[in-house]
Amino acid sequence: MNAVTVGTGPNRLLRFGLGILTLLMCLIALHNLLTEYPWGADVVIPLRAAVRWLAGGQPYLASSFLAGPGYDLPYLYPPFVLPFVALFTALPQTPVIVAWFVLSVAAATFACRRLAIPWPAIPLLFIWPPFTEGLLGGNVQVLIFAAFVAFLWRKPRAGEARSSFEPFEHDPASDDRPGRRGQLQDGLLATVVGALKASQVQPWLYLLRRNWRAAASGAVVVVALAVVSLPILGTQVWFDWLAQLGRANDPTWILAGAGIARSMPWWVGDLVVLACMAAVLVVPNRHAGAWIGLLAVIGSPSLRVFGLLFALPAMLLIRREIALVAGLLIATYTFEGWWIAIALVTGSLLLGRRLPWLLEPRTAAATAYGV
Repeated sequence: MNAVTVGTGPNRLLRFGLGILTLLMCLIALHNLLTEYPWGADVVIPLRAAVRWLAGGQPYLASSFLAGPGYDLPYLYPPFVLPFVALFTALPQTPVIVAWFVLSVAAATFACRRLAIPWPAIPLLFIWPPFTEGLLGGNVQVLIFAAFVAFLWRKPRAGEARSSFEPFEHDPASDDRPGRRGQLQDGLLATVVGALKASQVQPWLYLLRRNWRAAASGAVVVVALAVVSLPILGTQVWFDWLAQLGRANDPTWILAGAGIARSMPWWVGDLVVLACMAAVLVVPNRHAGAWIGLLAVIGSPSLRVFGLLFALPAMLLIRREIALVAGLLIATYTFEGWWIAIALVTGSLLLGRRLPWLLEPRTAAATAYGV
């Protein structure tokens, strides 16, 4: 039993062994990514879409769904992103990719520190595939995750001591960020997640539940951006985007990801997506960020490995041994591994309310709401 008692020598040895196994699996995945993955692909894809748009062509190519992994995959971001991407099309491609990589590393580092991950652990965490692929490919999911973390966790206040892996939670209904500026900050952070990834509206729905004024302020900014861009973009491109999303959510697409709909009838998958949105209205306020992150993962119709970043806050709450096993399974890059990991993390967090030994022991300060 000593091996499962936190703080004992056998338990530390168990954790060390699991950590080594997880690191080895991550290094194997890293080797495969460095030798096979198209560096900066998710930067090049929007740049090419913007070039087509500037030339009067179609940014949302239906034929791109026939392409294999690489730089010709579908462009899926909403139309109002095109004018911003177009600003960089005149620049050499490599410096743009490098600049985005640096920005992504900074965003990932910010997210880790806001989640109270100690500095020595951050480079090791960056070897984990959800971070590695997102950084190497330049996927916007890394920045979206940083916005998600900035929304639902806060900086320590003056005089507050923070323990490693025990971040301070932010309740949008509290006075952590008072005034209109705080409301607008919450609104923008929550809204940008769903605005760039249409299937990840859970943070905005939670904000709507806790502080509807802040949610409305973020939505107004995004809607205003879309309206202002209409004279430049026109209306047809929005219909083209919706059609592109429909094609991307087709589970028969060979690169549709590991979403739960992949192994279910389409209508069951749609019900799961809607249920994960509706569940935001009933998640507990304590550790809401962990629950919302898991709902964003489970409810993703096209789950990619960098989408599993949203499971990280929940992994910090459960027993470190279970979290390491989940991290190892995710690094296997298998459909079965991912969903066993998701089940382990979700089940541990859910059952941990009645079986506290499934959760990592917290410091005394972490027992109060907001930590």
